[in-house]
Amino acid sequence: EVFTHCAHMIRACTRYPQLVEALLREGAARRLMDLASHQSFDISSEAFSSLRELMLAQRPVSAQYMTENFAEFFAQCHTLLQPDMDYVARRQALRLLGDMLLDRTFMGSMLAYVSNEQFLQIHMNLLRDSSKTIQLDAFHVFKIFVANPQKPARVLAILCKNRERLLKLLASLSGKSDRNASFEEDLRTVITVLKALEAPAPRRPPVAAAAAGPAEGLRSPALDGSGEVGLNAIAAA
Repeated sequence: EVFTHCAHMIRACTRYPQLVEALLREGAARRLMDLASHQSFDISSEAFSSLRELMLAQRPVSAQYMTENFAEFFAQCHTLLQPDMDYVARRQALRLLGDMLLDRTFMGSMLAYVSNEQFLQIHMNLLRDSSKTIQLDAFHVFKIFVANPQKPARVLAILCKNRERLLKLLASLSGKSDRNASFEEDLRTVITVLKALEAPAPRRPPVAAAAAGPAEGLRSPALDGSGEVGLNAIAAA
């Protein structure tokens, strides 16, 4: 009961950017993520609700915090995605992660996130989860890795190496979501881009060359009118 009152106070504070900045600076996000895995459902739920408000109510403030604490923040966030974690905690963490990465305010952190091959492997494993809901939520993060037109060589190599298995997994998701029609459109786009990927060429001695642009037919992840990163713009022109 005491924590419930504290959680309500934290959520009330998120109306003010100065208070959000102070809470983040004092480690509120870290503490709330710790409590998000609490064995008490009530405490875990209150922690997630407060964490969500803390990270999304004043987005420019929390985006700056994520940039400055990138490694620490995502390392702790990923602990909530482990298979031995409570299902509700995993789903809440995954949806919060997707909401942040798909928001234009967090573009800097998103670009750094999808350049990390270890993070890619986390979400590839989540696509294989026994829960269809976890699979669908994981897709909304995985699609950003595929949509990125400037994939690092390691990310591209992993996608190409696992292409056939990924295509089968993605095909199995069709018709499984009751959220909206945009899911099916995103799914088709991701499948199309994944099929068209070319494995990175073997390393060669450096030569003078003009800076390469995005692969033909692909454009940078676009921002739709809702403020979320859209996938429509990466489809073949």
